[in-house]
Amino acid sequence: MNLSIRNLCLAATSIAFSVTLTGCATVPGQTTSQAKSPSEATTTTATPSIDAEYSVGLPAVPLSPDLLYKLLVAETALQRGHYAVGLTQYYRLAQQTRDPRLAAKASRIAVFVRDQQSALQAARLWVEIDPVNLAARQAISAAYIRNGEPDAALEHLEYVLAQESDDSERGFMLVASLLSREQDLQTALTVMERLVESRQENYAAWHAYAHLALRANMLDKADAGVKRSLHLEPNNSSTIMLQTRIMQLKGDKEAALEYLDQKVRALPDETVLRLTYARQLVDSRDYEEAFAQYKIVIKQSPGDVDVLFALGLLALQLDDQDSAYDYLSQARETGQRNDDARFYLGQLEELRENPEAAMEHYGFVVRGDNLVEARVRQAVIAAQLGDVDRARDYLHSLHVNAPAQRQRIFLVEGDLLRNAERHQEAMALYNHALGELPGNISLLYARSMAAERLGLLDQAERDLLAIIELDADNVDALNALGYTLADRTDRYQEAYTYVKRALELRPNDNAILDSMGWVLYRLGKYNDAIKMLRKSLEIRLDPEVAAHLGEVLWVNGEREDAREIWKQALEVSPGDKRLLTIIERFIKP
Repeated sequence: MNLSIRNLCLAATSIAFSVTLTGCATVPGQTTSQAKSPSEATTTTATPSIDAEYSVGLPAVPLSPDLLYKLLVAETALQRGHYAVGLTQYYRLAQQTRDPRLAAKASRIAVFVRDQQSALQAARLWVEIDPVNLAARQAISAAYIRNGEPDAALEHLEYVLAQESDDSERGFMLVASLLSREQDLQTALTVMERLVESRQENYAAWHAYAHLALRANMLDKADAGVKRSLHLEPNNSSTIMLQTRIMQLKGDKEAALEYLDQKVRALPDETVLRLTYARQLVDSRDYEEAFAQYKIVIKQSPGDVDVLFALGLLALQLDDQDSAYDYLSQARETGQRNDDARFYLGQLEELRENPEAAMEHYGFVVRGDNLVEARVRQAVIAAQLGDVDRARDYLHSLHVNAPAQRQRIFLVEGDLLRNAERHQEAMALYNHALGELPGNISLLYARSMAAERLGLLDQAERDLLAIIELDADNVDALNALGYTLADRTDRYQEAYTYVKRALELRPNDNAILDSMGWVLYRLGKYNDAIKMLRKSLEIRLDPEVAAHLGEVLWVNGEREDAREIWKQALEVSPGDKRLLTIIERFIKP
């Protein structure tokens, strides 16, 4: 059989060299990934063209029947979960063949099963076979640190840095990234300190040190490192942004924003820096200044879809509808983020009271995070236009399985049916929904409202009590149950108990104040009821509260006051049915 290991690697099957496990070593220029235990591993991967990782010539070792047998034994052992056998076999094969791929495989298996001594042993062999391979140097550095020998790791990290001498920043960030993946970050930072010790005037070394200290959550050390880096390179944008991040984490958010402002003024052409500043302004809710900064960024980076999109959203926030339309349209025209742009253009058209245009934009949303909400908005608009069946079709076109999304769709559809006074259909929907999502508090509450409108007071009470059993301090359920008992039964004292508890939990809620006023009215405490209802109306001029207050005033003999309250409410809500019904009941036509 005239085959070699090199030839076997090129064969279609490539059984012995398929990389079925991930470990600490990577191809040159890449960082390592945190190893997982066998129980945590969920996938296996194959690395194509594995030869590309190695800088030495691969040995042409004849593939004897004995060697082929050992390779197959090693790979079969791994596939069956016998990692110790596979590790031993691959390590011995690497010794025998001097093939660096086999040493790398042994190193990765050892890291995978967290056998740190074997990982170090295999990494030593790997470096011995292929001393110029950066992945091997990274692997042995990590192995030394994990085995409590940080000083031994330094030699190999120095080698990595030497190979990146033409780009000092890249080299140090590679080392920092490697060290940041260690569980013992204190030891990793000690190693980094040793590397920086001999490079006091190298800004990249201090910058990388600050990154690693930040990863270790050692903010004072990170701050010291970034300040030293800035002393050496005061206009380095990435270091300025790192300093900002450290200041924020230390709780100096205002100072961080002021610092960024100063740096942006000093370095007006640093687009990345200005973009960071604009984002921080958004986080601080200074939307006007953020908008101004983003407008400068788009001049420096014309056509940047993310910046155009941010400008569109900020314009919406600032109620600058023309600018919002312009920027979102430009974002859409780039061909990128089309679904997002269409969704917010739909929202804009809703604000402009152009429902058909809004529907059209929402219809173009076919994927992404806004898909569900786009169909919901189409459904709501269709219902507002009087076509509830069409509205339901939009909701039924959604195929979602996540419980939160299912709940959202059920609640929206139920609201559409209730608003259309199709309470029986709403009730059937909620029954079905609670079959899918039993015990869901939002759906129980919605069903209780539908049951109350249908006169099914026992069902409404059961649902509200079920909510209170699940959440004793559920304010909405306490208030709804108390109000329903006061309005639809003569269990006034029981109603008072529920509403009183709700009011204790949320004392300035106008709806609960209204409920308490209504309960007090039912209890015959007219003056107390009037005070409570007036307080509710001061918070919000709600037509239902006005109807209640007017009724209590009228019954209490204060008819002129009642007329005035109803008049004011009618000016705000001229078509409110409940208000009109109350007025007609007391003031004969």
